[in-house]
Amino acid sequence: MRKAVNRMTDVFGMIGIVLIIGLCCLVIIEIINRNFLYLGMDWTIEMTEYMLAFITFCGAGWLLKADGHIKFDLITDRLSPKYKRAANILSSSIGFLITALLTIFGFYKVVGLISRGIVTETVLELPQALLIGIVPVGLFIASLQFLFRMIDSFNELPAEQKGEN
Repeated sequence: MRKAVNRMTDVFGMIGIVLIIGLCCLVIIEIINRNFLYLGMDWTIEMTEYMLAFITFCGAGWLLKADGHIKFDLITDRLSPKYKRAANILSSSIGFLITALLTIFGFYKVVGLISRGIVTETVLELPQALLIGIVPVGLFIASLQFLFRMIDSFNELPAEQKGEN
């Protein structure tokens, strides 16, 4: 299961990278259009906002898997291996609970938006479920990565049991 989730996490990370590249290209095209051709694409700002949200939630699980999130190294480096392990378990547990709850409530919200057929009141008039849907999907992947971190921390033997001093 972990292998499949890691593949899915990598796919979402790649989607995030493609979106970053697309976002940069879109902004450059908009700048050229406005400054040199005196044409504006009304949907550009809206699309870049959506792309930023997708980039955030596509990359959250990948960043967690790569262990790239913010850490309190100043504090945790001073802890003994036993307390460092406990801190990892605690932080992963809290992260898992929060992302799992947000995933559940997010899916309920998306189902409600789909059933009511609500669209945005903007230039593009996109279905809100399409835009909000990335939140529970991205958080679901992040919650699985938190779960894996928690399991790894539980399975990690303290230094005393490994024969190290």
